[in-house]
Amino acid sequence: MFNAASPDPPGTSYSKAPLPGSIRQPTADEFRGEMVPDWNNIGLFTAGIAVGAILGAATALLFAPASGGEFRDRISRRVRRGSDEDVWDALAAELERAADDAEEDEDAARETVVALKT
Repeated sequence: MFNAASPDPPGTSYSKAPLPGSIRQPTADEFRGEMVPDWNNIGLFTAGIAVGAILGAATALLFAPASGGEFRDRISRRVRRGSDEDVWDALAAELERAADDAEEDEDAARETVVALKT
């Protein structure tokens, strides 16, 4: 389009990249290659899913709010009880338990502060 002077010094030669869209693509009848799955990428993806699942499970166990025995007891009680209990009743009971735990922690912290002041 434009015949501008080249800013390159005389005597330099290098290949320039073709303009976008200027490389001819093969048509469907010209392409005779066989489509083969890339097993390296498939294996890498599968390994990533497996590692993610393992890390997720380990993180969930580490940050669980209850110990293993307490957690197993909760699960067994829920399984034995079935789904008869109302969800809201279960939530209320859990919130009461959490409030009691928070009060116990607060009392323990107050006792520690009093002990440190004396």
